[in-house]
Amino acid sequence: MDGAERAGRVERLLDLAPERVAVVLIDFQWDFCGAPGARHPGRSGNAATAMRANAFAARAARFGARVIYSQQVLELDRLTPRQRRWEETSRLCVAGSDGARLFPEPVPGSRVVRKYRFDVWQSREFLDTLAEWDIDGLVIGGVELQCCVLYAVLGVEERGFHYAVPQDLVSGMDACEATSNPAVRDYLRFTHPSPDSADELLAGWRRRAA
Repeated sequence: MDGAERAGRVERLLDLAPERVAVVLIDFQWDFCGAPGARHPGRSGNAATAMRANAFAARAARFGARVIYSQQVLELDRLTPRQRRWEETSRLCVAGSDGARLFPEPVPGSRVVRKYRFDVWQSREFLDTLAEWDIDGLVIGGVELQCCVLYAVLGVEERGFHYAVPQDLVSGMDACEATSNPAVRDYLRFTHPSPDSADELLAGWRRRAA
């Protein structure tokens, strides 16, 4: 996607009434973010992205945008037999655990929806929230770049929503900074409306509100 096409896609998102846009923050949870330098080494990039994305969501909400947090929860009985065989030994985001809790404090008026593996579009709570709020545009942030973020992006494109995936609102494990993280970032730049900074969206809403 060249610069002109990317800019056009972002402008069409901004042309929507802000209340029809949802900032969707994927899986900013303790097991994926943790505390930089503390009990979850290797997650410092995710932690910084989570706080940056949450600050963006708060500012977007002041323009009227909605905010949705997805929370991945491991409950084996909600998975298919094939899915269970890959998750039986996982301890990430186990239902009721501290690791499943959201890392940032949710923005007032936001909604938290649960999902049970990677794809937020498989969450009935998420789909019902989009329908209830009459959402037509999504700003996607979250972790992890190589899985849950990709599912969210491909799903929004497939379903025909307006959308943007700002590079500064998505992240992956520190150990992937030399491998999958830059590969996914390049893919987003080449193929999707993925501006370098979410400030571009805030500036657009600011111009329209003036």
